[in-house]
Amino acid sequence: MTEPFSFSAEQLDLISGLTPPDGSDAWSLDGAREIRALVKTRCIDAQSSKCCYCDRFLATQNHRMWDVDHVVPRSTHPQFAFESLNLVACCPDCNIAKGDTQTLVNRRRVTYPDVSAGFTLVHPHFDTYSDHIFHAELIYIPKTIKGKKTIYVCDLLRYAQKYIDWPTSISDDRYESDVDAVVAGGPGSTAVLGNLIAGLPVARSGVASESTD
Repeated sequence: MTEPFSFSAEQLDLISGLTPPDGSDAWSLDGAREIRALVKTRCIDAQSSKCCYCDRFLATQNHRMWDVDHVVPRSTHPQFAFESLNLVACCPDCNIAKGDTQTLVNRRRVTYPDVSAGFTLVHPHFDTYSDHIFHAELIYIPKTIKGKKTIYVCDLLRYAQKYIDWPTSISDDRYESDVDAVVAGGPGSTAVLGNLIAGLPVARSGVASESTD
């Protein structure tokens, strides 16, 4: 969970003065270039150089290696384009995978939600990542429904599929049933999570070391 930044009064004046000719949001205007750069720097710093979706550390602050993402997409809610709670830093791969996926529980909202329950994905400003997703090196396993959707929407299973001996389809019945058991909770869910991790090739090599408690 990261704290959102605040715009200065001068920056807010600049933002309010941006008027797109076609009535869309002003984020992409040339006049917002300085604001966009500021947002990217602040988000990278606030997230300790970790992508907010895949939780992976990027060993650079070079802006070309990072994207600013709008948690709630600008295409559907342009009024949130400069809402600091809606601005996060992520790797380009996660941003491409997420695309314009709608993340609001109530898609008709005109004001930005101020609680985790307002979003269908793990929200960097309202959620603790480890509460929803088990992450160890290349492995991502959901602990909640929100974690499961985040993994699939952002294609976080791409790492396991590409770099380790993972089954051709991670959506097979065995994986899905085990994941659903973890997400459902209950007295046996921790054991199921442990068994699922232990059955992965990366776990046998000692990489998946995060506690399952």
